[in-house]
Amino acid sequence: MGGARSARGSWDTGASALRPVALDGRLSLVTLIAALLFLWPLLAYGRPGYIQDSAAYYKGGRMAVTYALDEFQRSDALPVTPRTSAESATAAQPNEVRGARSVAYSVAAYVFGAPNAQMWLLCLVQGLAAGFLCAVTLLLFSRNARGPAWKLAGLALGTPIAFVVCLAIPDIFAGLVILAITLLAVAHDRMSRGVRSVGVFIGAAGIAFHASHLPIGLAMTLGAAGWMGFVGWRRTPLASWQWAWVAAPLLLGAAATVAFNLAAFGGASLTGKRYPLTLARSVAEGPGKWYLDQNCGHLKYAICEVYPHGVPSSVQDFLWGPNGVKQRATPAQLDRIRSEESEVVMAATRAYPLQELERLGTNFARQLVRFEPGVGLLDSRIVRAPDGTPRLEPVSYNRFWTRIVNWLTFVSVALSIVVLYRRFRDDALRPMIALIVFGIVVNDGVCVYFSGIIDRYGARVIWLLPLLALALLERSRGAGTLAASPA
Repeated sequence: MGGARSARGSWDTGASALRPVALDGRLSLVTLIAALLFLWPLLAYGRPGYIQDSAAYYKGGRMAVTYALDEFQRSDALPVTPRTSAESATAAQPNEVRGARSVAYSVAAYVFGAPNAQMWLLCLVQGLAAGFLCAVTLLLFSRNARGPAWKLAGLALGTPIAFVVCLAIPDIFAGLVILAITLLAVAHDRMSRGVRSVGVFIGAAGIAFHASHLPIGLAMTLGAAGWMGFVGWRRTPLASWQWAWVAAPLLLGAAATVAFNLAAFGGASLTGKRYPLTLARSVAEGPGKWYLDQNCGHLKYAICEVYPHGVPSSVQDFLWGPNGVKQRATPAQLDRIRSEESEVVMAATRAYPLQELERLGTNFARQLVRFEPGVGLLDSRIVRAPDGTPRLEPVSYNRFWTRIVNWLTFVSVALSIVVLYRRFRDDALRPMIALIVFGIVVNDGVCVYFSGIIDRYGARVIWLLPLLALALLERSRGAGTLAASPA
């Protein structure tokens, strides 16, 4: 291992022992450098990346904040500011809401929506969150703040992380959830209490920011717990506080999700008013449509009431089209569709198991190599209607930078796999590598099953491999290493 292991069994100390990572000037400097480097697409394109969800997050956040402020004013017996028509619609009873995205991220999008709903400030906050965890990862294996700077520049240009940071949607937090839980599991004794606390906060926020991040956080927590349990069984049982740090992001993120949904919709729920994406995916791929078209005549599902003569055959038409469930179903029917979604999807899977497995397997393999940044994300800009409501407007853009970064990502990922394969033989580094790879695979499976194949689903996590490879390059230079077990 290149040095005597300490009595606590945490790090390889030797002659070039590393400083613990703390909330100090060194970490602050590297975090700031990372955040600035990750924002270069804003300068290259003059705007963040947007999809229709971006405007929806902002509008939902505005309505939620306005409603909360109105309620606060009422509690103080102050005059209430008249609501706009859009705000009045959001203030309707929870059972009148057809669908909504993450309430937590919607509030963040509105609060950090400056300037003029363009959400540049939101991208800066996302850059700081990503920069912080990337800085921690690199400093765990570096003796000074200068070493990580060139690595962060390579990460910003040679992976999609900068483009993902500059998206006005919560995609970057999928990778941050994976990274935060990994660091808390394998490097907690090399991080100060303050650093661990910030990591927990970022991980918890990420889990609350999108429905797909909750199963990723759950899988990562179980994977980390399984490894820690194995270590405790083979060596010494771990202290309860170590388990608490690893479980904290999932528990706090889930609690925040339930609290926001309770406040917004009047009911405690982990899923809220999300749209039935999984059912839409099953319908678009065949099994869901075949099952419903053949059996809706005698089934009592809400989706059969909405489409008694056949469901639309694509995700776009099923969810958002003029004949989609968003337009056609009543709020009560959409609530029933959400509650029955898993039952319908599983029934379709049982009816067509081979077709479902074949499609999921093929899509899983395809998603692993799909991570081109900017696809469908830079062809729009946000403009504000006279009442201040943001909407998307098409705009042309140059794909030069996205193609360059995509090519560099293939190169950096290939090189990273070689580096990580070589480092995997080191017992001290194996858990960190295994958990990161596990997280990427879980993200792939969650996205493929619950939604479909989209480049940004791969782009939001693939940067973790080059980041870890860059960090572990220090291993060959004797800078120190994580040990095989927590303290």
